[in-house]
Amino acid sequence: MPFDILAEFLPDTIRGKYLLLIEYFWTAGSIITPIVASLTIRNGGSWKLFVIICAIPCLISVVAGVIFVPESPRWLISKGRDSEALEILRSAAEMNGKDPHTIFPPGTRLLVQNEEVTSELSDLLKPKWRKLTLTLWVVWAGFAFSYYGTIMTVTIVFGKDDDEDDFDYGAIFSSSCSEIVGVAVAICLIDKIGRIPTQVGSYFLGGICVFLMCFYANEAGRNSLLVISFAARAFEMIGNCVTWVSTAELLSTEIRSTGHSAANAVARLGAFCSPYVVYHLNLRHLGILMLIIHFITVIAASRLPETKGKHLGKATGEILSDDRILSNEDNVREVL
Repeated sequence: MPFDILAEFLPDTIRGKYLLLIEYFWTAGSIITPIVASLTIRNGGSWKLFVIICAIPCLISVVAGVIFVPESPRWLISKGRDSEALEILRSAAEMNGKDPHTIFPPGTRLLVQNEEVTSELSDLLKPKWRKLTLTLWVVWAGFAFSYYGTIMTVTIVFGKDDDEDDFDYGAIFSSSCSEIVGVAVAICLIDKIGRIPTQVGSYFLGGICVFLMCFYANEAGRNSLLVISFAARAFEMIGNCVTWVSTAELLSTEIRSTGHSAANAVARLGAFCSPYVVYHLNLRHLGILMLIIHFITVIAASRLPETKGKHLGKATGEILSDDRILSNEDNVREVL
């Protein structure tokens, strides 16, 4: 939810960049996780302690979200709560060094264009949204399976033969750091070559890298495998970061939260299946399967509309009237 709300507050020209910048916090978590594992599980601690420590940031996020994340002004307006939406817009103006009462003077009126924003899950499968929804679900399921599958493949490749519960934590930590590079590359590419080419290229190259890692796990040296695993995780990070941005931009306010949440739920299913597959195949068969899943994700991503430089929800070719207009619309754009 905070991701979608932030997307609504950002202007088209910088939306991709700033949505990607917050992915560094995801990356920080990915880097910290093997460190915590090394300090707990590796040193004789309980895996339960590891899970408890990993849950603490989640609890902090809940509190921070309730206190600091504003409600979506677009959603508030759609529900007739114009005064609350106007207050949030005025707060945004003030935070950006503008006089809120000059931009939104007393008597500013919100003009409603449609009556209600729907949020039913079944709406996603109506003819208007069905093709986009199913395509997004394939992409999300594919990238989640691939992302977590790649991470688990790295742990298998760098597992120690003499102890199946011990790993080369240095190698795993190094591959985690690749996500910093991945986000940086995504920031550079997303507004230059677009959302769709970035996703397609990243998932394609990610699949190739995982395939190579699996096929040469027993022949290649540690350094070579480190390079391949680093590249694999970097490409996975680039792809899924841009998919997050693209999804928020594709869906209109009418279904944005529901559609994005549903896609994320499908991704969880893909992630849930991943360990059952990864840990029950030999590496060569796993490499082939991962390559196939990556290619399916590539095909689905290539069929999504491009959202670069377009208003939220307008890239599908649908003329959607989900946005309510303030009497001084230009001022709203200036603030947001």
